[in-house]
Amino acid sequence: MKTKNTSLFLFALLILSCNQKIKEEGNEEIVADSTEVVVNNEHNAKNSLDYIGMYQGVVPCADCEGIETLLTLEDETNYVLKTNYLGKKKNSTNEVRGVYSWNEAGNTIILSGIENAPNRYFVGENYLTQLDLEGNKISGDLTEKYVLQKKTVVDELPPPPTPSASNFNDVKKQITSVENKSLISTKWRLVEINGKKIDASDKSKKEMFIQLNKENSYAAFAGCNNMMGSFEIKEEAMRIKFFKGASTLMACPDMTTEQEFAEMLEKVDNYSINGNNLSFNRARMAPLAKFEAIK
Repeated sequence: MKTKNTSLFLFALLILSCNQKIKEEGNEEIVADSTEVVVNNEHNAKNSLDYIGMYQGVVPCADCEGIETLLTLEDETNYVLKTNYLGKKKNSTNEVRGVYSWNEAGNTIILSGIENAPNRYFVGENYLTQLDLEGNKISGDLTEKYVLQKKTVVDELPPPPTPSASNFNDVKKQITSVENKSLISTKWRLVEINGKKIDASDKSKKEMFIQLNKENSYAAFAGCNNMMGSFEIKEEAMRIKFFKGASTLMACPDMTTEQEFAEMLEKVDNYSINGNNLSFNRARMAPLAKFEAIK
């Protein structure tokens, strides 16, 4: 009887030992599987986005009209940073070349060779956001002004339609008009926006205008604040694209025209010039804004 009880006891211990081993092996397998899933699903800007390219924008400046910034990530290691301090006559441009690295999270690049100035940029899809000296996001009313947009190739417009009998006279008039003014370097007065004429009868008010220069930056005024930014142009196709810029921060009683002007610049994709007249357009729709050259 004693021998039988001992055998039963040993058999029970064997079963418990096997169950414990199976449980431990199962736990190890779960942990291994869990770790593998975490590693395989780790996505960030560094390994998920097409971040290499050229980024452009105008960021706020404490003692100038704005800092025109062009940051090029040439490859997975090297960068070129060009800055232009708008409104300053001397020593306004600067260029830095170096290498960049990533933070541990893989969402921010760090530019080497830059001291006592911002050198960290959060990487988003087709944009970079300049961070402060400690690597934190800049908060406040000017947050959106620290964003650099990725430059893209401007597509060609489809060929214009063949003139019909109804518009033949307009085409002929354009062909035989006086020599067109140059888009660049000419100061253009705003005369119409969104189909509404601009009242220029009050001579005490500063005229609204836009002026583009050879460095692909522009200055504008639409009733309240001075505006500045950058643009990309393809003259052979008469294509143009404006990038979100900066402006002074005055508050005026009526800023309707200025708001429409800023929205218009975001929509424009082509332009046309006939003599002293300039139109900013989107596709083949009616002109978004019309200007005339200031003599």
